[in-house]
Amino acid sequence: MNGDLRRWVPAAYWVAVVSLLASAAWYVVQRSIDVYLQIGIALALVAFIGAIALDPARVRRALRTRQTRYGSNMLLMTAAFVGILVVVNYIVYADPARWDLTEDQQYSLAPETKLILSQLQQPVTIKGFFTPNMAGARDNVRPLLDQYRIESDGLVDYEFIDPLENPIAADQYGVTRDGTLVVVAGESSEVLSFPNERDITSALVRLANPGERKVYFLVGHGERDINENGEAGYSQVSDALQAKSYSVETLNLIAQAEVPQDALAVIIAGPLVPLGQEEVDALDRYLSGGGSLVVLEEPTLATRYGDAEDPLATYLEQRWGLRLNDDLVVDLNSSLPLAGIGMQYASHPITERMGNLTAYFPSARSIEVIPVEGANLSQVGLVRTGDNAWGERDLKGFSEESRLEYDPEQDTQAPLVLAAAAQDQDSGARLVVIGDSDFAANGDYFNLGNGDLFVNSVDWAARQEKLIDLTPKPQTQRFVVPPSIRTLGLIFLSVVILIPGGVVASGVSVWWRRRRRL
Repeated sequence: MNGDLRRWVPAAYWVAVVSLLASAAWYVVQRSIDVYLQIGIALALVAFIGAIALDPARVRRALRTRQTRYGSNMLLMTAAFVGILVVVNYIVYADPARWDLTEDQQYSLAPETKLILSQLQQPVTIKGFFTPNMAGARDNVRPLLDQYRIESDGLVDYEFIDPLENPIAADQYGVTRDGTLVVVAGESSEVLSFPNERDITSALVRLANPGERKVYFLVGHGERDINENGEAGYSQVSDALQAKSYSVETLNLIAQAEVPQDALAVIIAGPLVPLGQEEVDALDRYLSGGGSLVVLEEPTLATRYGDAEDPLATYLEQRWGLRLNDDLVVDLNSSLPLAGIGMQYASHPITERMGNLTAYFPSARSIEVIPVEGANLSQVGLVRTGDNAWGERDLKGFSEESRLEYDPEQDTQAPLVLAAAAQDQDSGARLVVIGDSDFAANGDYFNLGNGDLFVNSVDWAARQEKLIDLTPKPQTQRFVVPPSIRTLGLIFLSVVILIPGGVVASGVSVWWRRRRRL
């Protein structure tokens, strides 16, 4: 009876092998330990144990052979090697570590960032909004976000969202540009259009210190309305500032004699009538105490100034050395001939994050930067036109159908300054003057770099552009010096002729000696 059953032993072994292979294939496909996988493994074990029970003598004979001893040794060595790999991988998974072996530590966070991360009190999620068209930018920022996650011991995490597939999330955080990061901590969040380590760390600092950051828009002179949704309104400006954790309010210096003490910056966006001298005096007192002001002035052609004096323009020129010219920027070589096109950017915190984005100003007046005697000022012409533009000063009877020609004796010569910034080195007061307010209105806010220029200007004026100074990473310059013709000849002689020739000669020598012995 037992002899009859032994003929089924090979079939049992085959069943065990086939069951194990099928179970492995099923797990690779399903990636789960389900009932089918359990049945396959159980069938393989039953078949294997049954085969041994039916013919134990065959097993004993197999264990005594030399091949079995060698095979068992190899199996033990393989099992030990696999076990070491499993243990090492478990240790690395349980306690991950990274080493930056680059000479300049280019893939390590700055010490200041690591300090901020060590002081975090709540989880932070960084949400990256990237469409498939921005896959390259997404992959470029991923290593930086990995560093934040690792250095924070997982307290900072990140995820990528396709705003085309999930527009609700994009609307929730006020995302309007592809490739935007949103840093979220609790109920607070901040939008970063061009993220880098300094901007992300500054956002963490702001979110960890959620005190109110108020900016005030001056009203009472026909300025842009931050609540208006039409093309001329500034509702997009207000939404963008609130997305960066600013509190946006209005200020009427006719009804209130002083600028509130909690004002990080005051913004004057396109007044249609001049400010009174009392209001300018209030702004001067505010700036003398270290305040900040952003002024967006339209050409007088687009206002109701007429022949009235402009105390604000006089103050900006005499106190800050920023003169608002009474002209209209024209560039007939441009596709927008009556718009000021920003062709050149100065090196400044406001413009350094603009990248290759051009800002344009639908109707602009030029600005002159002039020295102020006795004032300790730093002045910068932020945005300049190309050489083909000029400032048209003959504005009487002007219309879009007017024939415009450059008059070198009367008009303002290019390149023209369209935006300028100044800082009082003694009081710390900051001022930004832009010769247009249309560029940041709803109709043009999202075009090219207009919105970025405005928000960057407010950030700098409010001292929010650089809350933390990161230790700069040194850049080691390396140069590849091509070898000389003689060196190339020596390399060719050694690699192509001498070394292969030596190998061939050694082979021939061995063959000849063996032949002589025969």
